[in-house]
Amino acid sequence: MKRNLSAFKKALQFGISGAVGGFAGNLITEPFMQGLTGSESFFDSVFSTGRWFGLVGGGIATAIMFGYYYYIKGKPQIKQALKNGGLFGLIAGAISGAIAEGIYSGIGDGNNELLRVICWGIAGSLLGLGLAQRIPNLGALRGTGGGGVGGVLGGCLFILFAYNLSGTAGRLAGCAAIGFWIGIMLVVAETLFNKAWLVISYDTGTNRTLTLGSEPVTFGSDENLSIICIPNVSPLAMRFQLEAGQIVCENVDSGAVSYLRSGDQKRIGNCTITVGNSDLPAATSAQVPPSIISQKSAADSFTTGQLFLKLGSRVISLSAGTQLFTSDIPSLTAPASNGLVAIVTSRSRNELSLGLTNLCDRAWWATDIQGDLKMVEPESTLTLALGTKIEFGELDGEIV
Repeated sequence: MKRNLSAFKKALQFGISGAVGGFAGNLITEPFMQGLTGSESFFDSVFSTGRWFGLVGGGIATAIMFGYYYYIKGKPQIKQALKNGGLFGLIAGAISGAIAEGIYSGIGDGNNELLRVICWGIAGSLLGLGLAQRIPNLGALRGTGGGGVGGVLGGCLFILFAYNLSGTAGRLAGCAAIGFWIGIMLVVAETLFNKAWLVISYDTGTNRTLTLGSEPVTFGSDENLSIICIPNVSPLAMRFQLEAGQIVCENVDSGAVSYLRSGDQKRIGNCTITVGNSDLPAATSAQVPPSIISQKSAADSFTTGQLFLKLGSRVISLSAGTQLFTSDIPSLTAPASNGLVAIVTSRSRNELSLGLTNLCDRAWWATDIQGDLKMVEPESTLTLALGTKIEFGELDGEIV
């Protein structure tokens, strides 16, 4: 739910940014448009359209990059937006505009509106491809597809405005519509077709969503080293990346590397990072073969002090030194080759207090009998108590 709401806000922000950029870019080109008579040669028509959409594309790309930086950093980054959006947007817009005009003028009769819409789609595709090189982990395919669909939708509105408004007003509204839909569809394509993502939840209640891919998503206090800036932490504190289908988290301070699955969380500074993965195979208790490891009844724990871990139809007796392997909890992955994912330890000399130490590569979530929720990080220990429920990823357990 947080991801969907955050993605909607992101799409709206990109769309509004693109609309402002398209409007501003066309506003700059209007003096050049006034001298056109409509009877130019093929070459002049291609050149003038390339020049026009070059400025429009530069405005759209700069504004979308401005929206991107504002989204991830929470403050304006005008210089970075111009640096990473202006020049490439100008070039991509000029090339795409010239190609689209060449196709339209070369094989069209000047009245084929369907061909005009297709040409807007081509222009949007090339602009989206260029933006994909600047927005981390957007991807060329998603950028091209999102830009193409946005160009088609915006092109339809452009034609509608051109027929119902004056020349200048129609072009201004039409270019704003193209920028709006390119911005919207880039985020839609990114959200629908990404395999892994991070939902960043700040203590203030703000949420942001970033796509994971081959390019690392970094967290830290130094803006030059980190994509997401977090105050009062190391300059580069944490790094997330998608490698060979696995979500890898590196704690730069300690050098520890963990492999995360959907729903896992990390805490850094003033925010909580939740991992999402659309390709994660669901593991359920139905996949665990029924067996009873202890011959004692689980109810005996109330009278003898013996604790058991109930995993679906399985009941495992717990005592100091009990080891749990991936065969016991198949939803966990062991970093060691022996498959060990947890061990029961004694937290007092008389062994009346037991703890369960997390030896796997992901965090657990434990809820005690009072309803308090606690995250059990790798290498940390959870004190065992009756009624505690533990989420081992997709498999739930209970201390009985």
